[in-house]
Amino acid sequence: MNFFYNPRPFLAEHKQHAIKTLIEDTIPDRDFYLLIVGAVLLALSGIFLDSIPVLIAGMIVAPLMYPLLLLSLGLTVCDGRLVMRSIAMLFVSVCIAIVITVPVSLVAMNVFSVSPEKAMISFSPNYFFDIFIALISGFIATYGLVRSKVGGAMMGIGIAVSLMPPLVATGIELAALNNILAMDAFTIFALNVGGILVASYLTFVCFGFYREYQNNTKGK
Repeated sequence: MNFFYNPRPFLAEHKQHAIKTLIEDTIPDRDFYLLIVGAVLLALSGIFLDSIPVLIAGMIVAPLMYPLLLLSLGLTVCDGRLVMRSIAMLFVSVCIAIVITVPVSLVAMNVFSVSPEKAMISFSPNYFFDIFIALISGFIATYGLVRSKVGGAMMGIGIAVSLMPPLVATGIELAALNNILAMDAFTIFALNVGGILVASYLTFVCFGFYREYQNNTKGK
């Protein structure tokens, strides 16, 4: 008996369950956007207070990973509805983050004399490691959709790949009129998004999700 390798790691029902769960859990409802707002406020507080625990809380709360995985699934199975839904959720989430961060940052800087330069955690992009971490995170997140044991690692993935903090940092620097720093922070966000999309797309393709999705659709 081989204790280190499962010869049937991905059964059809596992992939069907993963597809169904991802689609059902990635809905642009009140709960999703409530988590977005909460994650923005936590990340904003963590950056201004220079508090890593609060910043990590914002990473965990942010539900941005799910629309990214849904976008990859939609591209894999060539379903335009899933693609458009996920893109709309991501776009609205980015807008919410910027719309909240800019005015709150202006109040913090002008009323409470908070210095963005002093409070800012470093958000300078490191292209190699940012993409490397995002690729690993995208693979593990996608793998975890099928493997329940790995699915519990989503919290760790949310911490490892930084999505909300650089987005919030972009809004802070825009409020401070530091356009170069704002671009650096947004570059980190874009690199993370791109790495996750590439890794999750390749994982979906390699594990045969297109065929399973088509079979499931035809069966309805």
